[in-house]
Amino acid sequence: MRREDRPTPAERRAFAVSLLQAAGLGSLGAGIIFFVAANWPIWGLAGRFGSLETGLVLCIGVALRQPPPLRTGQAALLLATFLTGALLALFGQSYQTGADVHELFFTWALLALPFAVAALSGAVWAVWWVVLDVGLALLCGGLGLDHFFWRFLEGWGRDRGMLLMLPCLVNLLGAGFFPWLRRSAFAKAAPLWLVRLLLTIGLGYGVAASLPDMTEHGEAIIGLYALISIAIAGATLAHRLDVFPLTVLAGCWIAISTVWMAHAMGLNDVGQFFIITVWLTGSSAAAAKLLMHLLHQWRDTAEGGAAS
Repeated sequence: MRREDRPTPAERRAFAVSLLQAAGLGSLGAGIIFFVAANWPIWGLAGRFGSLETGLVLCIGVALRQPPPLRTGQAALLLATFLTGALLALFGQSYQTGADVHELFFTWALLALPFAVAALSGAVWAVWWVVLDVGLALLCGGLGLDHFFWRFLEGWGRDRGMLLMLPCLVNLLGAGFFPWLRRSAFAKAAPLWLVRLLLTIGLGYGVAASLPDMTEHGEAIIGLYALISIAIAGATLAHRLDVFPLTVLAGCWIAISTVWMAHAMGLNDVGQFFIITVWLTGSSAAAAKLLMHLLHQWRDTAEGGAAS
């Protein structure tokens, strides 16, 4: 790694400050929830709801008083997002509605969407996407294929791998939306790390969908995933700005190919383990060498263009 590739002391301090702020907000939100849980038998139903609702109203009031992009308003809306989930969990625990867990997370994402939009913060959007992804994971990975939600796919040859392509596409659409947002007046709400996070999660779902034990339609799903990968790689090579998408794609395809090789071989003797090891080591080394070459080439081109 070249010296200029390493973070500067100022960047390290900024990262540490952001990390501590996030930890403080998370601890504050958890403290409110634990406070309610600790006084569960004392307060009764009205006291439990009242404490969380008071906290939610106070957060909204702070955000109105110090609206985003002020950091105080963004922090208040992040806490409001946490408290919304806590209120839904309390409601489900108190009234035993019988709803599935994924419905709780989808309702949470729906109610917290105005907070994410108003916060103009990548951190709040990241929390919102995590909530949505948990709901999608429970829906597509936890429900049985005979659940009524999936009956509309009857006769389409549905299986777990096909269902997992839904969160894959949702996250990739989000990863495609935020770069467009970065070119608008709301650029602060779409930091580069958020785009990378959604891209990684989306491609990760695609890897899970492509594994042998997940699907009976491996060729179709791998073909779809290959088309998606080619589109992402083509866009990355055309713009020549960020090598990260190619890095994620390389890791995903190395994982898919390694698992399918192991599945085909059966791994019944040491020689097969050796072949898998050689493939994993060689493909990883080749991908790393190519990616580093592209990184330095694109960076030198960008620096040359800026100098001219």
